[in-house]
Amino acid sequence: MTQISYGLFSELLLVRIHGRAEAYLQASSAERLALVAACRGEATVPDLAQRILSRTIYAQASSRIGPLRELLQNALDASPPGARIDVRSTEDGREISVADQGRGMSRTELLADLLVPFRSGKAGEPDAIGEHGIGFFSALEIAPWIEVVTATPSGGHRLLVAPLGAGPPYEDFSWTLLSLPRSSAAPLPSGLAGAAAPPRRSTTGTSVRLSLAQPISRPALAAEVAAAVGLVDPAVARIYVDGALVNTARARLRRAAEVPLRLPPSGELCGALELLVGRGDGVEPQLTITQKGLTVATRLDPFLGPELGLHRELARAITAAGFGLVAELPLAVPLNKGRSAVAASASTAVEAALVAAFERFILRDALYDRELLRAVDHRLSSVLDRLVQAALLGESITIASAQAVDELDPGARTPTVAAPEQVIRFASGLLDAPLFRSIVVDAGPRPPGAALSPLLGQLHARSAPLTLRELLKAHRDGVLRPLEASLPGHARSAARAPLGAAAAPEAAGREAPGARPGELVYLAMDEPLAQAFWRRLATEGAASPPLAEAAAAAPQRPASAAPCPMPRTSRDALLSIAAEVPGVRAVAAAMTVIERIEAAISEAADLPTSPIWVHQDLYGPDEMAHTDGSGISVNLASSRVRTLLTAVLLRDDAAAFTALTDLLLHEKTHVSLASYVPRPTAEHGTSFYRRKDWMRRRLLAAIASGAVADPMRWLAVARRGLASAALPAPAELSRAFQSAAAAA
Repeated sequence: MTQISYGLFSELLLVRIHGRAEAYLQASSAERLALVAACRGEATVPDLAQRILSRTIYAQASSRIGPLRELLQNALDASPPGARIDVRSTEDGREISVADQGRGMSRTELLADLLVPFRSGKAGEPDAIGEHGIGFFSALEIAPWIEVVTATPSGGHRLLVAPLGAGPPYEDFSWTLLSLPRSSAAPLPSGLAGAAAPPRRSTTGTSVRLSLAQPISRPALAAEVAAAVGLVDPAVARIYVDGALVNTARARLRRAAEVPLRLPPSGELCGALELLVGRGDGVEPQLTITQKGLTVATRLDPFLGPELGLHRELARAITAAGFGLVAELPLAVPLNKGRSAVAASASTAVEAALVAAFERFILRDALYDRELLRAVDHRLSSVLDRLVQAALLGESITIASAQAVDELDPGARTPTVAAPEQVIRFASGLLDAPLFRSIVVDAGPRPPGAALSPLLGQLHARSAPLTLRELLKAHRDGVLRPLEASLPGHARSAARAPLGAAAAPEAAGREAPGARPGELVYLAMDEPLAQAFWRRLATEGAASPPLAEAAAAAPQRPASAAPCPMPRTSRDALLSIAAEVPGVRAVAAAMTVIERIEAAISEAADLPTSPIWVHQDLYGPDEMAHTDGSGISVNLASSRVRTLLTAVLLRDDAAAFTALTDLLLHEKTHVSLASYVPRPTAEHGTSFYRRKDWMRRRLLAAIASGAVADPMRWLAVARRGLASAALPAPAELSRAFQSAAAAA
């Protein structure tokens, strides 16, 4: 005989609050009504249970993906390794079901755990994800009518959930529980006959059928399920949506780094954060944070804040090439109740571990992955090119990379190439990573101009993986040469030998293999980074003598010099007030170049042009500033701006011109956003960088199609009649404007 029970969600919660849940489950229908009435009479707040239910149901999910993830998470926790989980929908999109082949649920588990918030039947299970006991309730927000059919080895049950009152939000939900004969314990839910027939079901399992408040199309359902569980390892479970396998992306990922994770305040080790990298179908070019493969959160920009400027640029270079980064959290890391972010108590530890894992990935993996390097060729080369430029200018980069989470020092400061006033942690690690294949040759007596190839058989040569710092020293010493293409077999083999243990960055105590007195260094030119490095050195030596000498003679601002403020000034005012200051003509020429870049950006993005001004230290140390959305002002006291302007005035330096364009794109994005959104929203964030990338793509497309003239063509016009590329000393400009103000 079929046993039928019924009641309300609020009653189950009420008797749990008053400690009478066991008596309620064992009582008859009449006895249950008496128990509920007694609990209501004792309650200080009569509708407390309804309030808790409402906040539990309607305060978790911001989209449909959240409830789907919760249901699939429950199915994963209940299923054995490698089991099949089926998500199916009707043709009209009104109903979907999630079916697993797990252990099923008993009557007590259904009423005491599933339908009571903050009660989880997974306590003590080390491989289970659920912990809050509220995941099932999130499904009621998108599907107020739910049917659960479950089977255990001892029997089966059918649970029906329906809303009460007008809604949403609904004031309460009723439940009806029926016992089922063993033979029909786990049928395919009715109404799903239009879906493809599922495979033969196991003898146990659970099927949850949702009657949706809003229909969903099958492609949209597949996309949302893939967003929630697409990174789950198929060895854990194979997840199908209407017969198609959706979690196939894991095979395209490889482990790139692993960092131990300790949770505050005890500092107890809770496992390791794994960083995976890959690209292809199902791997989005972004950072995805997962736990047991289930998506927790996604970030287009993994690293925010000025202290992670170099990390951010490297991550953008990698994701722009189509690679995705996945941070897999250990199960012991707590998440918030909506499982959309790491709990606040653990967020700091997770962020520190993520930074350390990314550093290890770059220093120990990415810089030796030739496939990845070639994919991010010009992007990654441009980032390292800034390090080369900084080293050639004599900037000090001495802080070594953190090698473990415990060694991370948030207070460590060092200049970055992107902005010398900002901070980075592992620029030194990049400079000291043995990235470049080369041959070090004992020069000995050698005829002037003699080629290397005929002499390799006679001279002592050794293969050496050199660091960027060592190559720069060899360049300064005048002993660096490009490796010739026509080499004897043994030398070619030595140059192309894979970087082995000696090249591994873990070998911190290795003897520096750079050139000793009397040796020459020959750099293998078959790698993208080596080619980019050599192009930079060649560009450095290509300046015309008069302008190069003038630039060398230009007064430089010491790094520790006091600020030299100068008000925001137009070109006409600059020439009127400070025409006698040496170098002002070079500033006017540079402003012409900047105006052409800004005009090209504006035309490509269908924006009005912005006036260009110059200033010194008026808005702090930033290279440029957007002035209340009305225009863009350039800080002439910034060492980076001075370097870039000097480089573009000296010669057609593509790297410097690109960096200058990026600065203009950044400020133009601020200007465009400040014109129609509140100022705080226009600051750095996901929407900001999306718009900046959109403007960059528009500019490149417009130049490629000929719709916009390449602003680099204006370099020759700006240099016309310019005798010197030396910029004025910041202190002299400041004095000129102070004198003008005093005279006025």
